[in-house]
Amino acid sequence: MIFINTRPTSRALPLTQAMQDKGMTVLEMPLLELAPIDISEREQQYQQDFCQQQDRYQALVVVSPTAARMGLAACPKGFIPSCAVIAVGHATANILREEGWQVQCPEEYSNEGMIKMSSLNSLRSGDHILVWRGRGGRRVLVNFLQDNGVEVHAIAWYQRQCPLDAPSKFKQLHQQLATLNSKERPIALVSSGEAFTNWRLLFAELADEADHPLQLDDFNYLTFGKRLTDTLEELQLKCIRIDNLDVEEVWRGIELTVNGP
Repeated sequence: MIFINTRPTSRALPLTQAMQDKGMTVLEMPLLELAPIDISEREQQYQQDFCQQQDRYQALVVVSPTAARMGLAACPKGFIPSCAVIAVGHATANILREEGWQVQCPEEYSNEGMIKMSSLNSLRSGDHILVWRGRGGRRVLVNFLQDNGVEVHAIAWYQRQCPLDAPSKFKQLHQQLATLNSKERPIALVSSGEAFTNWRLLFAELADEADHPLQLDDFNYLTFGKRLTDTLEELQLKCIRIDNLDVEEVWRGIELTVNGP
Protein backbone atom coordinates (compact mmCIF):
# COMPACT_ATOMS: atom_id res chain seq x y z
CA MET A 1 0.00 0.00 0.00
CA ILE A 2 1.34 3.42 -0.97
CA PHE A 3 0.97 6.40 1.37
CA ILE A 4 1.71 9.92 0.15
CA ASN A 5 2.83 12.19 2.97
CA THR A 6 2.15 15.79 1.97
CA ARG A 7 3.18 17.41 5.25
CA PRO A 8 5.84 20.17 5.18
CA THR A 9 9.35 18.75 5.14
CA SER A 10 9.99 20.06 8.66
CA ARG A 11 7.06 18.02 10.02
CA ALA A 12 7.00 14.96 7.75
CA LEU A 13 9.65 12.63 9.17
CA PRO A 14 7.88 11.19 12.26
CA LEU A 15 4.79 10.28 10.23
CA THR A 16 6.86 8.87 7.38
CA GLN A 17 8.84 6.66 9.75
CA ALA A 18 5.73 5.48 11.58
CA MET A 19 3.95 4.50 8.36
CA GLN A 20 7.06 2.72 7.07
CA ASP A 21 7.21 0.78 10.34
CA LYS A 22 3.66 -0.38 9.62
CA GLY A 23 4.70 -1.72 6.23
CA MET A 24 3.57 1.17 4.03
CA THR A 25 5.51 2.42 1.04
CA VAL A 26 5.79 6.14 1.79
CA LEU A 27 6.35 8.83 -0.83
CA GLU A 28 6.87 12.39 0.40
CA MET A 29 5.27 15.21 -1.59
CA PRO A 30 5.31 18.43 0.51
CA LEU A 31 2.48 20.74 -0.53
CA LEU A 32 3.35 23.55 1.88
CA GLU A 33 6.46 25.04 3.40
CA LEU A 34 6.71 27.41 6.35
CA ALA A 35 8.76 30.57 5.86
CA PRO A 36 9.50 32.96 8.78
CA ILE A 37 8.30 36.54 8.37
CA ASP A 38 9.02 39.75 10.28
CA ILE A 39 6.23 40.71 12.64
CA SER A 40 4.79 44.22 12.54
CA GLU A 41 5.18 46.89 15.21
CA ARG A 42 1.60 46.23 16.29
CA GLU A 43 2.34 42.52 16.67
CA GLN A 44 5.48 43.33 18.62
CA GLN A 45 3.30 45.36 20.99
CA TYR A 46 0.90 42.40 21.39
CA GLN A 47 3.82 40.18 22.36
CA GLN A 48 5.21 42.75 24.77
CA ASP A 49 1.80 43.17 26.43
CA PHE A 50 1.46 39.38 26.72
CA CYS A 51 4.77 39.09 28.53
CA GLN A 52 4.53 42.21 30.70
CA GLN A 53 0.81 42.53 31.54
CA GLN A 54 -0.34 39.26 33.07
CA ASP A 55 -4.03 40.21 33.00
CA ARG A 56 -4.01 41.54 29.42
CA TYR A 57 -5.24 38.33 27.78
CA GLN A 58 -7.70 35.70 28.98
CA ALA A 59 -6.23 33.04 26.67
CA LEU A 60 -3.39 32.29 24.27
CA VAL A 61 -4.00 29.97 21.31
CA VAL A 62 -0.93 28.41 19.69
CA VAL A 63 -1.73 26.76 16.38
CA SER A 64 1.43 24.84 15.46
CA PRO A 65 4.87 23.70 16.63
CA THR A 66 6.44 26.41 14.48
CA ALA A 67 4.29 29.11 16.10
CA ALA A 68 5.17 27.70 19.53
CA ARG A 69 8.92 27.79 18.92
CA MET A 70 8.90 31.27 17.43
CA GLY A 71 6.58 32.67 20.09
CA LEU A 72 8.64 31.19 22.90
CA ALA A 73 11.80 32.65 21.41
CA ALA A 74 10.21 36.09 21.81
CA CYS A 75 9.38 35.54 25.51
CA PRO A 76 11.76 36.32 28.39
CA LYS A 77 13.66 33.30 29.68
CA GLY A 78 11.63 31.50 32.33
CA PHE A 79 8.41 33.35 31.51
CA ILE A 80 5.21 31.50 32.50
CA PRO A 81 1.85 33.00 31.43
CA SER A 82 -1.02 33.26 33.88
CA CYS A 83 -3.78 33.00 31.24
CA ALA A 84 -5.18 29.81 29.72
CA VAL A 85 -2.92 28.36 27.01
CA ILE A 86 -4.50 26.26 24.26
CA ALA A 87 -2.33 24.28 21.85
CA VAL A 88 -3.59 22.75 18.62
CA GLY A 89 -2.03 19.29 18.78
CA HIS A 90 0.19 17.31 21.12
CA ALA A 91 3.41 18.27 19.32
CA THR A 92 2.63 21.95 19.90
CA ALA A 93 1.61 21.31 23.50
CA ASN A 94 4.80 19.37 24.27
CA ILE A 95 7.01 22.25 23.11
CA LEU A 96 5.21 24.60 25.52
CA ARG A 97 5.16 22.08 28.37
CA GLU A 98 8.91 21.65 28.11
CA GLU A 99 9.10 25.30 29.20
CA GLY A 100 6.89 24.60 32.21
CA TRP A 101 3.66 25.95 30.73
CA GLN A 102 0.24 24.54 31.64
CA VAL A 103 -1.45 23.67 28.34
CA GLN A 104 -4.88 22.48 27.18
CA CYS A 105 -5.61 20.68 23.89
CA PRO A 106 -8.93 20.36 22.03
CA GLU A 107 -10.16 16.83 21.40
CA GLU A 108 -10.36 17.64 17.69
CA TYR A 109 -7.46 19.64 16.27
CA SER A 110 -9.53 21.97 14.11
CA ASN A 111 -11.32 25.29 14.32
CA GLU A 112 -14.52 23.44 15.17
CA GLY A 113 -12.79 21.44 17.89
CA MET A 114 -11.38 24.56 19.50
CA ILE A 115 -14.69 26.36 19.41
CA LYS A 116 -16.13 23.55 21.56
CA MET A 117 -13.60 24.18 24.34
CA SER A 118 -15.04 25.91 27.38
CA SER A 119 -11.91 28.07 27.68
CA LEU A 120 -12.85 29.68 24.36
CA ASN A 121 -16.61 29.46 24.00
CA SER A 122 -17.06 30.99 27.46
CA LEU A 123 -15.23 34.17 26.41
CA ARG A 124 -17.47 37.18 26.16
CA SER A 125 -17.54 40.76 24.94
CA GLY A 126 -14.61 42.72 26.30
CA ASP A 127 -12.34 39.70 26.76
CA HIS A 128 -9.01 39.55 24.94
CA ILE A 129 -7.28 36.61 23.32
CA LEU A 130 -3.86 36.31 21.69
CA VAL A 131 -3.21 33.91 18.81
CA TRP A 132 0.22 32.71 17.68
CA ARG A 133 -0.19 31.43 14.12
CA GLY A 134 0.92 31.56 10.50
CA ARG A 135 -0.28 34.35 8.24
CA GLY A 136 -4.01 34.03 7.59
CA GLY A 137 -4.45 30.96 9.79
CA ARG A 138 -7.49 30.02 11.91
CA ARG A 139 -9.87 32.53 10.37
CA VAL A 140 -12.95 30.51 11.36
CA LEU A 141 -11.93 30.56 15.02
CA VAL A 142 -11.06 34.25 14.90
CA ASN A 143 -14.39 35.13 13.26
CA PHE A 144 -16.31 33.08 15.85
CA LEU A 145 -14.64 34.88 18.74
CA GLN A 146 -15.05 38.30 17.15
CA ASP A 147 -18.75 37.60 16.55
CA ASN A 148 -19.02 37.05 20.31
CA GLY A 149 -17.41 40.42 20.97
CA VAL A 150 -14.00 39.01 21.92
CA GLU A 151 -11.02 41.18 21.01
CA VAL A 152 -8.63 38.95 19.04
CA HIS A 153 -4.99 39.92 18.63
CA ALA A 154 -2.97 37.68 16.32
CA ILE A 155 0.74 37.42 15.65
CA ALA A 156 1.73 35.82 12.34
CA TRP A 157 5.19 34.33 12.84
CA TYR A 158 5.43 32.64 9.45
CA GLN A 159 3.64 32.20 6.15
CA ARG A 160 2.63 29.04 4.31
CA GLN A 161 3.54 28.76 0.66
CA CYS A 162 3.84 26.14 -2.03
CA PRO A 163 7.46 24.92 -2.19
CA LEU A 164 9.34 26.19 -5.23
CA ASP A 165 10.42 22.66 -6.11
CA ALA A 166 6.87 21.26 -5.88
CA PRO A 167 6.37 20.93 -9.68
CA SER A 168 9.57 18.91 -10.12
CA LYS A 169 8.79 16.76 -7.08
CA PHE A 170 5.28 16.19 -8.40
CA LYS A 171 6.67 14.89 -11.69
CA GLN A 172 9.00 12.65 -9.70
CA LEU A 173 6.01 11.39 -7.69
CA HIS A 174 4.23 10.38 -10.88
CA GLN A 175 7.33 8.54 -12.05
CA GLN A 176 7.61 6.72 -8.72
CA LEU A 177 3.95 5.69 -8.86
CA ALA A 178 4.39 4.42 -12.42
CA THR A 179 7.43 2.39 -11.36
CA LEU A 180 5.67 0.90 -8.34
CA ASN A 181 2.64 0.08 -10.52
CA SER A 182 0.45 -0.77 -7.54
CA LYS A 183 -2.98 -2.23 -8.22
CA GLU A 184 -4.34 -0.34 -5.21
CA ARG A 185 -5.04 3.38 -5.16
CA PRO A 186 -2.40 5.40 -3.32
CA ILE A 187 -3.62 7.10 -0.15
CA ALA A 188 -2.77 10.81 0.00
CA LEU A 189 -2.89 12.83 3.21
CA VAL A 190 -4.36 16.32 2.78
CA SER A 191 -4.02 18.42 5.92
CA SER A 192 -5.52 21.77 4.88
CA GLY A 193 -7.47 23.63 2.24
CA GLU A 194 -4.27 25.38 1.14
CA ALA A 195 -2.52 22.05 0.66
CA PHE A 196 -5.41 20.72 -1.42
CA THR A 197 -5.43 23.86 -3.57
CA ASN A 198 -1.74 23.33 -4.32
CA TRP A 199 -2.39 19.64 -5.06
CA ARG A 200 -5.06 20.57 -7.60
CA LEU A 201 -2.86 23.22 -9.20
CA LEU A 202 -0.05 20.71 -9.66
CA PHE A 203 -2.44 18.37 -11.47
CA ALA A 204 -3.65 21.24 -13.64
CA GLU A 205 -0.10 22.16 -14.63
CA LEU A 206 0.54 18.62 -15.89
CA ALA A 207 -2.88 18.03 -17.44
CA ASP A 208 -1.65 18.43 -21.02
CA GLU A 209 1.43 16.24 -20.67
CA ALA A 210 0.81 12.79 -22.15
CA ASP A 211 3.27 11.03 -19.84
CA HIS A 212 1.40 12.18 -16.71
CA PRO A 213 -2.05 10.62 -17.06
CA LEU A 214 -3.00 10.45 -13.37
CA GLN A 215 -6.10 12.34 -12.24
CA LEU A 216 -7.36 13.60 -8.88
CA ASP A 217 -9.73 10.65 -8.59
CA ASP A 218 -6.91 8.11 -8.98
CA PHE A 219 -6.19 8.57 -5.27
CA ASN A 220 -7.90 7.91 -1.96
CA TYR A 221 -7.60 10.77 0.49
CA LEU A 222 -7.28 11.30 4.22
CA THR A 223 -8.72 14.74 4.93
CA PHE A 224 -8.22 16.72 8.12
CA GLY A 225 -11.42 18.27 9.44
CA LYS A 226 -15.01 18.67 8.31
CA ARG A 227 -14.70 21.59 5.89
CA LEU A 228 -11.92 19.99 3.87
CA THR A 229 -13.77 16.68 3.80
CA ASP A 230 -16.90 18.43 2.54
CA THR A 231 -14.85 20.04 -0.23
CA LEU A 232 -13.53 16.71 -1.50
CA GLU A 233 -16.91 15.02 -1.21
CA GLU A 234 -18.43 17.80 -3.34
CA LEU A 235 -15.82 16.91 -5.98
CA GLN A 236 -16.86 13.24 -5.62
CA LEU A 237 -13.40 12.22 -4.46
CA LYS A 238 -13.04 9.23 -2.15
CA CYS A 239 -11.93 10.43 1.26
CA ILE A 240 -11.89 9.51 4.93
CA ARG A 241 -12.03 12.31 7.49
CA ILE A 242 -9.45 12.33 10.26
CA ASP A 243 -9.72 14.54 13.34
CA ASN A 244 -6.02 15.16 13.96
CA LEU A 245 -2.64 14.45 12.40
CA ASP A 246 -1.27 12.12 15.07
CA VAL A 247 0.14 8.81 13.88
CA GLU A 248 -2.64 6.76 15.48
CA GLU A 249 -5.38 8.83 13.84
CA VAL A 250 -3.73 8.72 10.41
CA TRP A 251 -3.38 4.95 10.73
CA ARG A 252 -7.04 4.69 11.70
CA GLY A 253 -7.92 6.55 8.51
CA ILE A 254 -5.76 4.23 6.43
CA GLU A 255 -7.40 1.15 7.95
CA LEU A 256 -10.85 2.59 7.22
CA THR A 257 -9.78 3.31 3.64
CA VAL A 258 -8.51 -0.23 3.13
CA ASN A 259 -11.10 -2.20 5.07
CA GLY A 260 -14.15 0.06 4.89
CA PRO A 261 -16.10 1.61 7.80
